[in-house]
Amino acid sequence: MDKKTILALILIMVVFWISNELIWKKQKQPQPVSTQEPIPTEVEKKEEVKEDIPETETLTDNILITSELETDIENDITIENDYVIFTFSNKGGLINSVLLKKFFLSDHENFVNLIPQDQNLLNIQLETQDENIINLSNQVFQYHISENKEKVFFLLQTEKGTIEKIFTLTDEYNLDFNLNIEGFENITSYQLALDSGIADSEEYIKKHPKEKLRDYKVFTQINNEIEKFSLSKLKNKKEIFGKIDWAAVRSKYFVMGIYPHELIDVNKIISFNNNNSPALKLGVSASRINFKHGYSLYFGPLINTNLVSFKPGFEKVLEGPFIEVLRPISSFFAWTFKILRNVTSSYGLIIIIVAVLLKIILYPLTHKSFESTQKMQKISPLMKEIQAKYKSDPRTMNLELKKLYKEHGVSPLGGCLPMLLQMPVIFAIYPVVRYSIDLRQSNFLWLPDLSEPDHLFILPIAMAIFMFVQQKLMSPSKGKLAEMDEKQQAAQQSQKMMMYLMPVLMFFIFKSLSSGLVLYWTVFSIIGSIQQYFIKKKLS
Repeated sequence: MDKKTILALILIMVVFWISNELIWKKQKQPQPVSTQEPIPTEVEKKEEVKEDIPETETLTDNILITSELETDIENDITIENDYVIFTFSNKGGLINSVLLKKFFLSDHENFVNLIPQDQNLLNIQLETQDENIINLSNQVFQYHISENKEKVFFLLQTEKGTIEKIFTLTDEYNLDFNLNIEGFENITSYQLALDSGIADSEEYIKKHPKEKLRDYKVFTQINNEIEKFSLSKLKNKKEIFGKIDWAAVRSKYFVMGIYPHELIDVNKIISFNNNNSPALKLGVSASRINFKHGYSLYFGPLINTNLVSFKPGFEKVLEGPFIEVLRPISSFFAWTFKILRNVTSSYGLIIIIVAVLLKIILYPLTHKSFESTQKMQKISPLMKEIQAKYKSDPRTMNLELKKLYKEHGVSPLGGCLPMLLQMPVIFAIYPVVRYSIDLRQSNFLWLPDLSEPDHLFILPIAMAIFMFVQQKLMSPSKGKLAEMDEKQQAAQQSQKMMMYLMPVLMFFIFKSLSSGLVLYWTVFSIIGSIQQYFIKKKLS
């Protein structure tokens, strides 16, 4: 492997590490929102007596509303299915907790709760023509739960009009939300808040808060383009105007997303930091006295099939280097993981099997690369003679070098190009291993959780060692080095420096990544070293 190959690989690895932060970064910076909030005003509430009416699909027909009757605050209103438990408060008609039944905290007893403690979701702030704010978070709603425990109605009647919030569990992690408002003549718009942030479900994140800066983000599709803000970029509020197709707040493994139904004018998104977690608010136009707006929400794991079925395009909240270009290959590897899951329950073994299979698939390219590098070293003395003979005639020298390459079946790019061709495949598997929720809380050998870094640094050290061995095997012997000219020897000296520097660099890059990803890369490097040893022995 020559100097150009080494430099190319280093560049690729650096891109592999920081591409999400730099490569796709938008040049246009959204304008920050003023941190000064309007002073909220209370909606005057007046309750009226209604007759008991047979059960129908609206709350108005299901409860008694009595004039001057105060409603007690209830913070444990629950609907659920086999996947999720939603807990509401009738103060504001807000979501207090979202418990995922299929996922547990590190104690393996308590469900993951997506909403941080003492936070809530889906508050409504109505904006009037005279620029006042009616904050519904302090209003106590009447409520009713359907018999199947999958639907809850909230109703607030005031002298100005009626407000109804209806939540319906639809499928697995999906929730429909309907906002029905009647009689408020001076309402022009409202804000819909997903401002709780998203809870820290991983013990490693709790111990290393800085790790959140990479994976916790606000995503939105606005004007048919994806905008995203990592937590580290939300020191100031970000406000963007345009047609909002969907918006989401995500952590490493979970996401809370929302999209409006047709003909709803969601035209603004405000992204900000709430208690060291990403949060957002949506601005919605509401120019009519009476309107009914519907939204679909997703509260669950970052599983590609779930995201696609929720909303086409929503799967873009999944990330990785060049993920949009390589998504088909990534989907293939995700399918491979799923198939191998039927063979073994150990995700550590699955990663090893995938690394071996990938090395077999890429064998022709890697073999050609290693073989070309060795052949180039063999013909180095002949190249030296040609360069010395035609030193004053560059054109003839280049022609003679081309003849030499053709005669021995080598190419100056032979060591580099095959290596570069296999990089897309390697990058495509990155998001599969990096963000696979299947690896979460999966143990393997000394590793308690393949989704977290190797705290003993055994894998990063092993990876660095075998990377060094692999480069050492590609270095020319002392005899061949002596046969090279000064320029070639200088290049080899630079390569030698990189041979020591690159493994150290890769150690520091990989030591903070999930051990499942490092396990894959380590196995890949070990097999590559063995393969290169036998190729070198054969050609020697």
